[in-house]
Amino acid sequence: MIKRILTGILLLSVAVLVLGACSNDSSKGNTEKENKEDMVATVDGKGISKKDYEKELDVLKATYEQQGMPVDQMDDKQKEGLEKSVLDQMINAELLLQKAEKDGISIEDKEVDTELEKIKTNFEDEKQFEDTLKKNEMTEKELKAQLKKQMTVNKYLDGKIGKLEATDEEIQAMYDQYKQMAEMQEQKPEDLEKVKPQLEQQVLSEKENEKISKLVEDLRKDNEDKIKIIEA
Repeated sequence: MIKRILTGILLLSVAVLVLGACSNDSSKGNTEKENKEDMVATVDGKGISKKDYEKELDVLKATYEQQGMPVDQMDDKQKEGLEKSVLDQMINAELLLQKAEKDGISIEDKEVDTELEKIKTNFEDEKQFEDTLKKNEMTEKELKAQLKKQMTVNKYLDGKIGKLEATDEEIQAMYDQYKQMAEMQEQKPEDLEKVKPQLEQQVLSEKENEKISKLVEDLRKDNEDKIKIIEA
């Protein structure tokens, strides 16, 4: 679930999704030992490196490119907004991770190994997986560390969000919107029963995103004094 709010990735391949979206490693070294020019921000003393930020930005740019919205055609204000959104997502990710760890959320190594094996099934073979790691300047150990962080945040969010339900009224309202759009496009809408599972999932996803957004918003407000943006 956290990928939806921490990255803007929608249409990239699984390889880029996993290896690009998980590139943020704020644990590499103490920020006091890092050169200031190598950092774009710190969150309660933990740094977000310029290298990781630029990698995240490149991933999002590639997403926009695939959606037919090349960044080189954006005006300065749009580009600035894009850059800010990436930095905000990385700051929010670090805030969530720190909060999860403070709350005692932990993930077993065997859980990470299981998740890694799932990821590997999206590659033709071990060589393609290793080549992709190399291309993204990562080792398998580093990837596992990132997966552990991501899974830690997921577990924290699952506990905070709890069980969600979609009512018949909410599903009907979603169906009415779908039906209206289909008719506007002069298409015949599917019967409610046929699309009900997808509509139910959409309702649940919207509720989940609303709760996550509110949680992140509150976390950001409570920790604003711990966030330092480093000007270029």
